[in-house]
Amino acid sequence: YVFAKNLFEAGHLGALEWAIYQDWHTFLLQELAERVALHGFLYLQAAPEKCLERLRRRGRPEEKGVQLDYLQQLHAQHESWLVERTTEVHFAGLRDASVLVLDVNRDFEHDAAVRDVLMAKVGGAGAPCQGFLPGAAGMSA
Repeated sequence: YVFAKNLFEAGHLGALEWAIYQDWHTFLLQELAERVALHGFLYLQAAPEKCLERLRRRGRPEEKGVQLDYLQQLHAQHESWLVERTTEVHFAGLRDASVLVLDVNRDFEHDAAVRDVLMAKVGGAGAPCQGFLPGAAGMSA
């Protein structure tokens, strides 16, 4: 949702396209609500500069043109939605969902200690998530 919202706010979607997107988004969420149980979100929070660094290191051809300003826009959209809870969401399942914010700025790929801390916070091996509370905005880990 926030990717499309960002496109609209950046002027890449017109008002009619955005309205159609929102209608379809709402319709699909309502139709699928009973079949898809939403327990919450894990927000892997990283600075846009860190995301760009990782993106460049991956070297995927399809990501070559991604610029820092775009990542900053997406970061702001996710912060508004998942941390500040200021994004207008019309579907209660999304609006009231729990959020566990994980700071992934540190190198969890190569640092086992950092990875272990993150895994413990999400419960690892099927254990309940620590700090993953219903409707809790901005639970940081």
